[in-house]
Parts: sequence; C-alpha cells; structure tokens
Amino acid sequence: MTTTCSQVAGKNVERLRRRMLAAVVGLCALSLSHSNSDAAGPDISDQPASRFIIGLSPFLDNSVKDEVFRGIVRLVVEDLPLNSTLAIYDAFELKTITQLSLPNSRVFSSPKTRANQFAPAIRDLKLFLAEAHHKPTNSHLSFAAAIRLPQFLDFLAEARAANSQFSVLLIGSPLYQDAKEPAFSMVDGYFPSDGHLHASREESVFGFSGDSAIAPSSILHWIYFGDPWVNDLYREKVTRFWTLYLERCGTRLVTFTGDSTTALQSFRQPIKAAAASPDHWTVDATQRKIEMLRVSRSVEFADWLTRDTLPAGAQVPPTTMVGPMKIGIRWKEKIDLDLYATPRPGAETLYFEHVRSPEGYYYKDHRSSPGREYEFVGFESPVDVREVEASVNFYKGSCPRGAHGEVRIEFDGRIYGAPIFIPAEQGNLGRSGQSQQAFWTPIPVRQMLKLEQSANRAGR
Repeated sequence: MTTTCSQVAGKNVERLRRRMLAAVVGLCALSLSHSNSDAAGPDISDQPASRFIIGLSPFLDNSVKDEVFRGIVRLVVEDLPLNSTLAIYDAFELKTITQLSLPNSRVFSSPKTRANQFAPAIRDLKLFLAEAHHKPTNSHLSFAAAIRLPQFLDFLAEARAANSQFSVLLIGSPLYQDAKEPAFSMVDGYFPSDGHLHASREESVFGFSGDSAIAPSSILHWIYFGDPWVNDLYREKVTRFWTLYLERCGTRLVTFTGDSTTALQSFRQPIKAAAASPDHWTVDATQRKIEMLRVSRSVEFADWLTRDTLPAGAQVPPTTMVGPMKIGIRWKEKIDLDLYATPRPGAETLYFEHVRSPEGYYYKDHRSSPGREYEFVGFESPVDVREVEASVNFYKGSCPRGAHGEVRIEFDGRIYGAPIFIPAEQGNLGRSGQSQQAFWTPIPVRQMLKLEQSANRAGR
C-alpha cells in the first residue's frame, strides 16, 4: 500500500503537535516546584508597565519550531514580569497570532497559575507553528524563515499607543525577501546601500516616510537560525544596515544572534537595562544612490575582471554563438560608472536598480578593492552573443578630461577586453535621452568578440 505526500505531511504535523503538547505538560509540571512563589515574592506594586512584542516568521523550518515553542512558553509561564502585556504576530503576513496580559497581582508569580490562565494563548501559538503556511512563488527566492521588517514596523506603528515603549523580539531570517519587491531582496550576498537610508518610502522599501518610525527608545532583539551568511563581511554589512535602519525608526538593535537562549534572556529585561550597541556605525551622508550591493563568496569570483592582465595570445572569436556570458566594467578614478546589459530585444535590462532577471544577475563590488572598482552582469542562462546589448553610464563624480575605464567579457572560456571612454566631464545621475548621449557609451560586444572580423574572413 503506497503512502501519499499529503499523508506524510499530515504525520509530520501530528508529530510536531504531540511534541509541543508534551512541552506544555513538562513546563506545567516544572511549575509545581514554584508553587509557593506567590506567597514569598517581593513587593511588585511599584513596577512600571512593560510591553513585549514577538514577531514570528510563518516559514520557520520544522527542525526549529519545537525550540521556538518551548522558549516562548517558558517566557510566558516563568519569565515575563508582572504588569506586562505580550502580543505575538506573524511578521510576514502582518497578522495577530495571540495576545495576553499579566496583571500586577502576586498570584501570577506562580508558573502554574500562568500555565492555566494562558492556555488559550499557548494553544494559538502551537497551532500557528504546526500549520504549513504557503510561501509566495518566486523563482529566485526561497522565503525560508522570511520576515518583512519594514512592513512589520509600519504595522506596529499603527497599533501602538501614544508615546508607548516596548521590546520587540523577531524570530526569523535577517535576509529580507518579498515577492512584491524582489529587487530589494537580501539574498546571495546582496545588501542595501546607505542610499536607501536617505530615500523616501516611495523610492525604496527601506526608505522612510513621516510616520514610519515606531516609539522612541524601543528596543529590538533578533533570533535567526543556521548560517545565512556568505561570509563574515556579509554578516557585518547586513548587521550594520539593520542597525542604522532601526535607528532611523527610533529603535535600538540590542541582540542579533543565532543563540535563542541569549536573545530570550535579553528580551525579557526592562528597556532601561538594555546595553548600548558596541558598534558606532553612522550613515554615509555622501552615499545617495539607491542600489543593492553584493559581497562575493571569494576573490576568485571575479578574477576574470579583477586580474591585471588578460591571458597571453591573440584574442580569437568564440567557437559558439550561444552560452553563458559575463560583461564587466572597471575603473580607477573616484567616480561612479554604471553598467546596463540586456540579453536580447524585449528582455529585462540588468543594472543597479534591477539586480535579477530570469537570465542572470547584476553584481557590484563592495570589497573596497584598492585603487579599482568594478561591477558586472552575469547571464547564467545561455544567451546569443549577437543579440546582447550593453552600455555604460557616467553616473556620478567629476573627470575634467572625461571618464576612462575598461570593459571585459567572459564567454566560451575566453576573456576579451577593450578600453571605454565617456566624453562627459561629470556624471548625470543616469538620465537618458537624446541630450544625454555624452554621458553614455555603448559596449561593442560583437566587435570585442571578433565576430565582425570572423564574418569578414568568411566572406572572402
């Protein structure tokens, strides 16, 4: 007798529910050892009210759901202070999961009392974690443990009381993903430039409007699972961006860790007890360009573009006209050049504001290579080299004698190179049109690959 996929999924959900039920029973049993705490507790009449908020990803992996459930239940029945409230939300779909309030009453110092009183809220949490939530569909994004932080903060801002302060705990991936805003997704080494921190909300999902900040002096703790980082530099860049972003929202990022125990212990502390961040990052006031930068996995990732010399021997035409291709530009001056590339007529153009397409991706160096900057477009799906179109824009900066650089193409196992020159003496911020031609130069793809030379020889 065969077993269907739905039957297997049903069994997995049932096992998860049983484990969660066992966790509740265990915590209630543990509470018996504290049965006298309500008679011996300190005077709590003067404790200020505290507000706690938890934002959960609906797409947590099943392997961590039990840990998350146990941690939150222990927080409810043992650790939350009296005279406090807790609200738990879906931080992707922006929905309420459950809410509860601990009165300023000594009887609620007893974990047994809390476990009984808040059983409905614990059940709501259990059902949310046990449910198999449907992820958005996008070929480039997985939405694993995804949270939509900007939208979640907007959601909290609408729900908060005037001048209230609260502690927020996020449980989910630190890499932003959104099917409606795929160009801003923080996966595969991408992270936002500081230009987003200067932008309006209309210009960027990470931008700001007048009412986008939550209450002053609020603090935020963030738990993620696994290792979502390309490397240590990527972790630093993402941590820095969220720290600065949250500061703009009137919120301090206190904990950012894969250790749930540490984050939960920090989360339950009063706001005034939170330590200041040891990092003193500041927003780069000169960086106004709204773009997604990328950290590569290794230096060899762009060796074809960063190496100083091309392979020895004369460049010859490729042996095929169709295949994967990379087009890159590099330059030395303190200016900003931008690459635009389209695989065929009618296809999506890749550039700094559109970093992914069905055919490939756009990459900009952010390793601060000494004396040289670069960016490139990689067409991972095979393209016909005779249809590819590319150009370079002098975006920002000043060069009295025009902008100089180099373009390189990697195709069919060969590397082709050629100089580029833009006659304009300063950038035009990407404007296009007949009057802007001096700020642009086309990349002669066919000429660089020696296709015209090959055609002339064939015609003789």
